Amino acid sequence: MQKLLTAAEQQRYSGILRMADLLALQPNMNIKLHIVAPPERRDKVFQEIRRPVFSLLDVAPLSERCTYLSYEIVQELSKQKHLSHLSHLSDSVLDEYAEEAE
Repeated sequence: MQKLLTAAEQQRYSGILRMADLLALQPNMNIKLHIVAPPERRDKVFQEIRRPVFSLLDVAPLSERCTYLSYEIVQELSKQKHLSHLSHLSDSVLDEYAEEAE
């Protein structure tokens, strides 16, 4: 079974740029990317990852490889006893909470 990695980055434009750089420099990496930000920044996150420059990545547009998670969801997950080690969360758990760009 292929090991899936998750890269989570606190949402800032520079964080989004670093994620795009990672995918541009390592296009064959099969990782899921998540932007973690407060709910009031959700729309801005999606606006930024849908920018035209990020649609030119070799494998797929950033908006198809990167999802949004709110701080509240991450805090909620960290409080669940069986999920208390966030660094060991499986992608299937994060997929239940992550929002994709439309």
